[in-house]
Amino acid sequence: MLLQFLANGLVTGTVYSIVALGFALIYNTTKILHIAHGAVYVFSCYIFFTLYRILHLPLIFSLPLGIISGALLGIIMEILVYRPLFEKNASSGVAIVSSIGIYIFIVNLIALLFGNETKILSPGIEKTYEFAGVILTRIQIFEALAFIIVFALYIILLKLTNFGKAVRALADNPTLLSTLGVEISDLKIWIFALGSVFAGISSCLVALDVGMDPNVGMPALLVSAVAMIVGGVGVFESAVIGGFTIGIVQNLAVWQISARWQEGITFIILILFLLLRPQGLLGKRTRVEEK
Repeated sequence: MLLQFLANGLVTGTVYSIVALGFALIYNTTKILHIAHGAVYVFSCYIFFTLYRILHLPLIFSLPLGIISGALLGIIMEILVYRPLFEKNASSGVAIVSSIGIYIFIVNLIALLFGNETKILSPGIEKTYEFAGVILTRIQIFEALAFIIVFALYIILLKLTNFGKAVRALADNPTLLSTLGVEISDLKIWIFALGSVFAGISSCLVALDVGMDPNVGMPALLVSAVAMIVGGVGVFESAVIGGFTIGIVQNLAVWQISARWQEGITFIILILFLLLRPQGLLGKRTRVEEK
C-alpha cells in the first residue's frame, strides 16, 4: 500500500509541477501574483471539453487546441490588464485585485455556460498497468511522460536559447535588460503564453483523468503558489520540487488520515516552510542590505 500511495503521489506531483512551473515563470519574471492563472487552468480544460465531448473532435486535435486556448487567454490578460497597469506604475496590490477580478469573472462565466456539476471526459473504466505491484492507469502514465517531456523542453529553452537568457535577465535586472534593446512588453507576452501553456497541459491531463468543474482552478492555483514557495522563489526549476513534495505528502495523508485533508495538508506545508525555511528548499536567504 505504501508503494501504491507513493506512486500516486509522484503522478500527482507531475501535474502539480507542470502548472506550478507556469505560475513560477510568470511570478519570477514579472513579479505579478497571477491569481488568474487559476482561470487559465479552468478555461483550457473547458475548451478541451467543448471540442472533445460536445463537438466530437478527435483527441489529437482537441487536446492541443485546449492548451493553445489557455495560451491565448494568458496573452489577452497581459495585453489588456497587466500591461496598462505596468505603464501606469500601478502598485502590486492593484495588479492582484485585477487578477482576482479576472479569475472571478471567467470562472463564473464558465459556471453560467456549463453548470457547476462535474464533467467527465473519459467515461468508463480506464485501462490499467501493473509495475512491481503498483497499479497505474493509462492516463497516469501519460501524465508522467508529459511531465518528463515538458520539463526537459523547459530546461533546454531556459538554459540554451536566447529566449531563456532574456527570461533569466528579466528576472534579475529588467532595467538593464531594457537598456540592451530588448522589448520588455513583447517578452512578457511570450512569458504569459508559455506559463499559460503549462496550466493548460496540466488541466487537460487532470480533466482526462478525474474530470473537472468550474472550481478546480483555485486548488490548482494554491498548489502552484505553495510549490513555488517550497521550492524557492526566484529559482525557475524549483517549483518541480515543491510540486512533488505536495503530491507525495498529500497522498500519504490520504493513506493515513483521509482524503478530506488534501487541501489542508497544502496549507500545513506552506505554514511550516514560511516559519522554518521561508526561502524554500533551493532558495537563498537574502540579507537586509541586499533587498
